[in-house]
Formats: sequence, structure tokens, C-alpha cells
Amino acid sequence: MDDLQRLEIMRAQALWDWLGTYYAQADSVLLVTWKAAHPDKHVGREAVLDALIAHGWTDGRRFKLDADRTMQLISPRRQQVWAQSYKDRVARLMADGRMHPAGLAGVAEAKRSGLWEGHPEVEALEVPEDLAERLAILDGADWFDDAAPSYRRNVLRWLASAKTSPTRAKRIATIADHAGRGRKVPHY
Repeated sequence: MDDLQRLEIMRAQALWDWLGTYYAQADSVLLVTWKAAHPDKHVGREAVLDALIAHGWTDGRRFKLDADRTMQLISPRRQQVWAQSYKDRVARLMADGRMHPAGLAGVAEAKRSGLWEGHPEVEALEVPEDLAERLAILDGADWFDDAAPSYRRNVLRWLASAKTSPTRAKRIATIADHAGRGRKVPHY
């Protein structure tokens, strides 16, 4: 990731301005933001998400950069299911008249391709029967149920995206094994 462009912002408008110019670029970027301990430079997660979603981009993993800043991978949205929270954000941004044409085009494409509806069972955090059985065998059901909803949603989305039965079985084994040991699946 060291070869990616870094974009440091200290105001939400700076991100809106950058995306307004570079929304069509294909390359991901490392977004550098200041932590809340620096209120004169801090741009919160909600403001970042508004700008990204409005321009057809999405957020990725966030990392500690140093004692004062974080770094987050941001990318043009590709073929991925839309989480309900993102769909709600789109509705709010549309109502406020803040969606950029690129963001609207991304929503239209997601609706056309079926990715807008995606996996409602994942959004509802429904554990599929095959995973529930394996979690029970490895004593990981309680740990998994107590894990943060965002983690469970991401893992369930990873499982739902398996294209073949062997891949699904391997992912179930990985999820259940980690849960049985009280650990998160790294890099799902």
C-alpha cells in the first residue's frame, strides 16, 4: 500500500472538493485524517462516508498512522453488495440534494445488477444453518453471537459471497475455528 497516493484532509469540504475532481479515477487512495483529539483538524467518519458515498466511492480498512492520525483505504465502488446503512445514507444524501452524478450512477448500476438488494439475511445478521452447526460443534456460537454486529455482518457477507460449495465449506471452517478460539477471522 506504500505505492498508493496519500490524501490528507483537515476539513470535510477538502474531501468533497477532491472527489469532485477525481471521482472517476480508478486507483484507490489512502485517506489520512486527524484524530478527534485535534478538533481543529478532525474530520469524522460520518462526514467522510457522506462524501465517499455521494461520489460513488467506498471506505475500507482504517489503520493507525501515528499518534495523531489514521489512514484509511478509500476506493471507487466496484461490484459489491450495498449495506443497509449505506442505502440509508444514499436516501438521506438524495433528499438533501447532495448526491453527485457519479454516486447516482453507482446506485443505478447496483439496482440494475441486483447488488442493491444483495443479501438481506446478512443485513439481518441471520446465521445460516450450516455455519450455526459448525459453530456449535466448535463451541464458538456464544463468542460469535457476542461479537460486534459490524464484524458478524462482514464475516457473513464474506461467507455469502462464496461462489462454490468447497469455498463456502472452507470459509465456514475458518469462521467456526476462529470463533471457537475466541478470535476474529483476520482479513476476511
